[in-house]
Amino acid sequence: MQPEELARSIQTLESTAAEGSLLAQDVAGDRTKATFVRVHSRDLSDVVDHESEKLNDAEASDSEVGAAKTDAIDLADRIGTALGQLQVAPDSEPDGAKAAKALDRLSKDAGDLADKL
Repeated sequence: MQPEELARSIQTLESTAAEGSLLAQDVAGDRTKATFVRVHSRDLSDVVDHESEKLNDAEASDSEVGAAKTDAIDLADRIGTALGQLQVAPDSEPDGAKAAKALDRLSKDAGDLADKL
């Protein structure tokens, strides 16, 4: 895996976490339907799972890329967990607020990681 490929995967994680944060903010503000939240968070989780699988299967080209790849897999796991909170409790305003905060932070962390490559 080259740094550019890894950066693209991390950017996908970044944008997925940002979209999840927007969804969670709607949950926190009671501005969306539980069914929509459950389906959309599942779709976002599928994107994160796919990126995690790709990252896990890829061979790192050097130690710096390998370390960033490991960090990206960890980020994917944490993003997936936060999205899972939305799937389980799609109408819980407190859980939505917690997930929004976590996903926003994870999106920024992913952006920072991609910028380092």
